[in-house]
Amino acid sequence: MSSGSSPRRKEQRTPLFEVQEKPLPKQPQPIDAMLDPLEDLRVAPRGAQRAVPRLRTEGPAPLSLPTEEPAPPSAPVRTAPAASGKSEPAFPRQPAFDRPPSFTRQPVYEAYPHWDAPLALARRRPWLLAPVALVCGVILLWMYSASPKTFISTYGGLGEAAGSRLGKIFAPGGTSASVPPDQHSLLGQPTITATTINKILAQYGSPATGTGPAWIAVGERYGIDPAYALAFFIHESSAGTNPGWAGLKSDGSSTHNVGNIICAGYATCYGRFRDYASWEEGIDDWYKLINNEYVNGRGAQTLEQIIPIYAPSSDNNDVPAYIQAVVNMVDSWRQGVIQ
Repeated sequence: MSSGSSPRRKEQRTPLFEVQEKPLPKQPQPIDAMLDPLEDLRVAPRGAQRAVPRLRTEGPAPLSLPTEEPAPPSAPVRTAPAASGKSEPAFPRQPAFDRPPSFTRQPVYEAYPHWDAPLALARRRPWLLAPVALVCGVILLWMYSASPKTFISTYGGLGEAAGSRLGKIFAPGGTSASVPPDQHSLLGQPTITATTINKILAQYGSPATGTGPAWIAVGERYGIDPAYALAFFIHESSAGTNPGWAGLKSDGSSTHNVGNIICAGYATCYGRFRDYASWEEGIDDWYKLINNEYVNGRGAQTLEQIIPIYAPSSDNNDVPAYIQAVVNMVDSWRQGVIQ
């Protein structure tokens, strides 16, 4: 270096721009912009609407440098200068159809379990228990005092086999150990013969004379003593010869109804009683009635049990006299006496 030369001074240049190293704000996460899906289900005052949360940023807005690359298009948040000079995040507005609906909640009504609803009503109105208890008591007293009048009928042929098997259990005398000694069972094998039956019918001058074998055959099939069946026939219509018998027709013929069985929906009837084509058909239907309606239907097998239902006193029948007349006829026939 020469003595005449002065050291070269460094030129001070003014910088074109200033770079400030400041921390960038926390970039918002997409999950922060989502709405709470359960927020609409929370209890809120009537007509209140849920406010959309806004994301806040901390710190000043970042300084954009000329050399920095522009933000990618997929950036969820962009900053824009505000009118007040502060930088706030600008969110794209969410479409209306993407927002959860904000609805007015309905009032909550008091609900009870299905088993607690009557108890709740009784607690609010205890005076209702008195009439309910009174009505229930009256119904119970009526049901307790009423006699059973309804039963499932097998009258129509359903109980024939059962009645036949039941009749074989009884001795020829027509009695059973289960029958009280002061009552007379209709069940049992025949205690009179077909010849005796024909003689009895001839004694009365009955148009059914000669039907003795039919009484015996059908009685054996149902397990019912034909002596009682014949006694019913004689007591009801004097063996079909009583002038006041309802089975007599104006043309001189008869209904062949040996027991005065009421029509009750039968296919052919004359007045209020059934009309049969022959004596054999009428005899068979009487046995079927006793077997199905009384023996199997009601569990009744004695005269004392059957006649009060068969010929009730409400129809102007003398029930004790009816029973005694049948007993007297059967006892005399078994002793060989025909009257």
